[in-house]
Amino acid sequence: MTDDASPVVEAARAFVSAVAWGEHERVWSLLSDEGRRTVLRIATRRGMDEGLADRLVSRTADRDERSSFLVDLVNGLRADLGGTDLDHVDFEVGAPAALDGLAADDGDLEWTNVMVVEPPQPGLASLGGVALPVATFSLILDDQGWRVSRVVPQARP
Repeated sequence: MTDDASPVVEAARAFVSAVAWGEHERVWSLLSDEGRRTVLRIATRRGMDEGLADRLVSRTADRDERSSFLVDLVNGLRADLGGTDLDHVDFEVGAPAALDGLAADDGDLEWTNVMVVEPPQPGLASLGGVALPVATFSLILDDQGWRVSRVVPQARP
């Protein structure tokens, strides 16, 4: 576990909370521009209309289109996070690895990785219980603060 007061942990916590509580507009606002582009690329590869993707990027999608897409996004993120009780996870800040071929200190980018982990079950710690990884988030610092750029679900036993 890491410093719960760090801004990057607070951003990761806010994102997980928004996913858990179905706050789809908040989830979208906590994604970086690159995160949004990635989500839309994946959605169009899976059959979403490219015109809708363009309207979402240009912010011209109507309320129903946007809402429907964002509800689907949150449901997909919930599935990616493997049914974990998202109200009871911990966060570990890790050293950044390469992000799209960039080193952590390239240019003006400031970013880091945060691992979301499910803590050991009570009573199992004495049996060698360990925290189980749920996902790794890559977060980028932009003019709006720390925002999620990538969500990489972890394989679960």
